[in-house]
Amino acid sequence: MNIVVHTPDVVGERMAGPGIRAWHLAGELAKHFTVTLICKREGELPAPASFSVAARRVVEANARIREADVLIGQPARGFRRQRRGQRIVYDLFDPVLLELNEMYGRHPSMRQRIHIEAERWRVRRAVATGDLLVVATKKQRELYRGAQCPIIEVPFGVEDFGAPAPQERENIVLWGGGIWEWLDPATAVEAIIAVNRRGIDCRLLFLGRARPNQHTVDRRREDRLDEWITAGGAFVEANDSWMPYNSRLSWLRRSKVAIMLHRPTAEAAYSIRTRLFDAIAAAVPVITTEEGFAAELVAAEELGIVVPPSDAPAVADAIAKLMTDDAFYARCVSNLIRIQPRFGWAAVTRPLIEAVKQWQRQRDN
Repeated sequence: MNIVVHTPDVVGERMAGPGIRAWHLAGELAKHFTVTLICKREGELPAPASFSVAARRVVEANARIREADVLIGQPARGFRRQRRGQRIVYDLFDPVLLELNEMYGRHPSMRQRIHIEAERWRVRRAVATGDLLVVATKKQRELYRGAQCPIIEVPFGVEDFGAPAPQERENIVLWGGGIWEWLDPATAVEAIIAVNRRGIDCRLLFLGRARPNQHTVDRRREDRLDEWITAGGAFVEANDSWMPYNSRLSWLRRSKVAIMLHRPTAEAAYSIRTRLFDAIAAAVPVITTEEGFAAELVAAEELGIVVPPSDAPAVADAIAKLMTDDAFYARCVSNLIRIQPRFGWAAVTRPLIEAVKQWQRQRDN
């Protein structure tokens, strides 16, 4: 079986969630099939690949798409069935429409309304024409109740880096992802100031600024981040650029706490926070806001502390507890290590690999 994994996102030295996911899906599928990853390639690949990599919209990529037995990717411009008999898997892990509603607000411009309608059309086409839909969480199934094809769950995964060398952790509270409109970094800044005023020495670090895919860069977010850094004084800082993919876990392992806060929106209820899985891989206790997959997992497995939305005093209490309660902190770390195998990429992609193998058996028979 020839498989194409397609992403409109960047794959290379610096990657965000969609690019990371596509890279690992291709790697796991390549253990069983012939795979080509088609992406927006920038810089060196994160590791030697067991599959082919082609840049989007070039002759080679278009030929691979036409020849593939199975296409796997997010609904995107140019990603559709190319010939009769070709199977197509739509990966709907990212609830883009909910994100756009938050990004554009109540009064979107004409261009923004066109963007929303185009994405809505792509999702509807995926639900109507796909051979298989992939969601990241059980709750996301609610968004696609009208689907005529099977739906499987493939959450994000955790890389198998082996046991890390013992490392002294600094009093860093790490914000590992972006600063999108649906997130709540302002509460994190307010809380870190309050904790320091209590006499607990710690600082908040934004791991990176502009996202790798440059078409998503918004100067307003950059300006807001600068405002938060100024407001936080010596207690808040940010790296100048998006952290290289292969460096992110070393930063997490230096940090005492991973923090991911969001506002109470529909996006929060249906999203899966990709940076949660970096925290699991690095065994760093998590502070996250109520509602959504991350909050449910953190609470169920005691991986850290879940806080109410926009509640800076509660976030400050959570930071203080993780900084000072050694027994609780050690228990969280132990629980994070315990669940790592459940979210290994080989484990979470098993339903997808089994579905493709079933198609292969049907074809061969």
